[in-house]
Amino acid sequence: MAQQETYGTKQWAGIVAQAWSDENFKKRLLADPAGVLRQRGIQFATGQRVVIVEDTDKVVHLILPRKPDGALGQEALELILGGTALGSAVSGAGGGH
Repeated sequence: MAQQETYGTKQWAGIVAQAWSDENFKKRLLADPAGVLRQRGIQFATGQRVVIVEDTDKVVHLILPRKPDGALGQEALELILGGTALGSAVSGAGGGH
C-alpha cells in the first residue's frame, strides 16, 4: 500500500508541475479532470465525480475526507493528516506560529 501511495503522490506531483508550466494543460485539467487523469492512467469508480480546484493567494481549499468505516487509530489519523498542507495554508495567517 505504501508503494501505491508513493506512486500516486509522485504521479500527482508530475501533473501539478505540468499544470503550473503549461496553461493549456491546466485549463484541460480543470475543465475535465477525470478525462485528463484517465489519460495518465488514474482511474475512478463509475459514478464518482472528480473535482480539481486551484488555490490562490486569497482562497485556500481544505478537503474534508469522507468518514472511513470503523474506528480510527492514531496511526490511521496520522496517515490521513500527513498528506495535508494545512500548516502551510495557515502559517501566513498572522498567527505568528
